[in-house]
Amino acid sequence: MWPYLTVWFVVVLCYCLGQSAVSEDVRLRFVLFLVAGGVGCWFIWTWRDGQRKRLAEVIAGARSLAMGEEVGVSNLKRDDFDVLEGLVREASRRVSGQAKDAAKKSRNLEALIDALDEPVLATDNADAVLLCNRAAEVFLGARSGELVGRPIGELFTQAELLDMHAGAREGTVRRGRVKVTTPIGVRIFQVTASPVPAAWGQGIFGAVLVLRDVTELDHAAAVKTDFVANASHELRTPVAAIKGAAETLAQCLKDDPDSADRFVRMIQGHATRLEEMLRDLLDLSKLESTEEHVDREEVDLAVIQQSLHALFGDECARRSLTLRFEFSDELMGMRSDPKLLMLVLRNLVENASKFAYEGTAIRVRGAMVESAVGGGEQNDALPGRVVRFEVIDQGIGIPIAQQDRVFERYYQVDSARTGSGMKRGTGLGLAIVKHAVRSLGGQIGLTSIWREGTTVWFEVPVGSETGEAESIRE
Repeated sequence: MWPYLTVWFVVVLCYCLGQSAVSEDVRLRFVLFLVAGGVGCWFIWTWRDGQRKRLAEVIAGARSLAMGEEVGVSNLKRDDFDVLEGLVREASRRVSGQAKDAAKKSRNLEALIDALDEPVLATDNADAVLLCNRAAEVFLGARSGELVGRPIGELFTQAELLDMHAGAREGTVRRGRVKVTTPIGVRIFQVTASPVPAAWGQGIFGAVLVLRDVTELDHAAAVKTDFVANASHELRTPVAAIKGAAETLAQCLKDDPDSADRFVRMIQGHATRLEEMLRDLLDLSKLESTEEHVDREEVDLAVIQQSLHALFGDECARRSLTLRFEFSDELMGMRSDPKLLMLVLRNLVENASKFAYEGTAIRVRGAMVESAVGGGEQNDALPGRVVRFEVIDQGIGIPIAQQDRVFERYYQVDSARTGSGMKRGTGLGLAIVKHAVRSLGGQIGLTSIWREGTTVWFEVPVGSETGEAESIRE
């Protein structure tokens, strides 16, 4: 528009100046008017252009603000645009502060879920992964950038897990156990799928999956169930025998002294078995308790030898067994916990006396050796020289397939091992031994040849006064 007005003024000016009838005074005034009008138009144009530029700057700032960016507006002046610029600046400051707070909260949330040991995944309303923690990255074997955006159905194939996720998407908290194949084998996970409400109103935005590895808990529960079942069975047998023998004894005490004597011996035998079972349960409970401590002091192996002879001399004589002790002179003055050491040797000798062939020898050996690290049920690696004890019997032996399980609580080798002529144990002896050796900071293992014999060995540190070893719970 301004170019057209300029041309019009120039044409009018030329026309007026060319008219001879117009006086010089009029011409001069007209020229001054045109000049003043032109200057005024120029000022108006300049002011308008400046305001347009400032408005463009404000609009650009508003657009940047809408994108969540911090903006600045310059050339402030005391007019209506000052108010608009001030509003944009204030909005920019507030949005910038909110963005920083949101970023801080996001980092805190990421740090929080990364601190969890359990894998955590969050999905959106399209079932695509929104975020995951480090445990989920390790579990799925991929980085977060590779997981975000992928459908949950590509990461898991277990129908139960996907059903729980679908239920959470519908607004219901779902829980269940799922077996998942991992690089370390099949594991059992307790899965919790929770809905995520939409922040803008009603409805469900997505779901959160939390996977907790409960394999060990399930195993412990199964062991406990088996333990209770086996204990009930083992206790029921001697109690029933004692009850029946006592009733029969009451009937034949006067008329049949020989039978009465036999029933008395039966009662005594089963009562002894109950006593052994209760003793073993108490020993195992103490060893698995955090209150059990190791008191290291000088061990007198001669006293231990005499105690073992006193405990098992009669049983060995009855079965024509020879109990031999072979302790190296290097062990004189060794330091350990005498009570725990006696507990281990007592159970091992008792076990050997039950399963050795009659007329054979049971050998108890002790010497200083280099550690056989990695050969048995370990606590930690034992560097350097250690004290190694061995209890060797010539008996029925243990089948190879069952040797890995003999240290489990209440596990007993099948009837081929404990059949006719063999005295049954409580099934706790070797479990007690394993815990006691671990409490001493050592390791234990065995070698066995079917129908030839078994050697159970254990190694403990050499007289170290480094403090008490921690009791390890199963």
